[in-house]
Amino acid sequence: MPVTEWFIIKSLTLPSSWVAVILALIITGIVLWIKFGKDTEDWYSDAAILFILVWKFSVLITDFEMILEFPLAILYFNGGETGLFLGLLSALGRLLWQLKRKGWPEIDFVALIIAFVLLQSLYQFLMVSMNEAEFWQKLMTIAIFSGMTLLTWLKVFASNIWRLQLLVLMLLAHILAAIIQPEGLFQSSLLITVLFLICGITVYVFLNKRKMEENQ
Repeated sequence: MPVTEWFIIKSLTLPSSWVAVILALIITGIVLWIKFGKDTEDWYSDAAILFILVWKFSVLITDFEMILEFPLAILYFNGGETGLFLGLLSALGRLLWQLKRKGWPEIDFVALIIAFVLLQSLYQFLMVSMNEAEFWQKLMTIAIFSGMTLLTWLKVFASNIWRLQLLVLMLLAHILAAIIQPEGLFQSSLLITVLFLICGITVYVFLNKRKMEENQ
């Protein structure tokens, strides 16, 4: 969904996409804390904070000359799309490292999938509510991600196979939503869902490997 609305907070101008990302991160963290407890919320918060910090300060990499000339610009800018993916890769990398240290617990795999689906769904809900688009595009986007969220809540506790299927279904649902949105398939949020899928498959593989070792 393209950004058409901006929010002015004193001297800071924020695009609606930034607001949507921050709110989606906060709400997802609250849900995980209520559903799974403090331990799960801790690894999620660590990953979320790392994502925000890398995304924000990656402007030192993407616009280093501007920061040298105007140091205070670091307060108002971030690394843009490049910084977004640097932050995401850093957060997912740390997340995988934390889950590896814990021995790939199955309950954290459940929480991970819920986090991925909630993050994307909340982001999409917020973007369609804050930005301009055709009414049918907004309605279809909400319907697709609402359906995916409901299916995840119903099936995520069923089995590891269902969890893998939910990750794939999330990607397919997002592709469908992207097709009907103004930006089409070429949008960053769809690529983020692909990275979520890769991360989820990685956890799935190591979780199954651990189970096979335990059964030997």
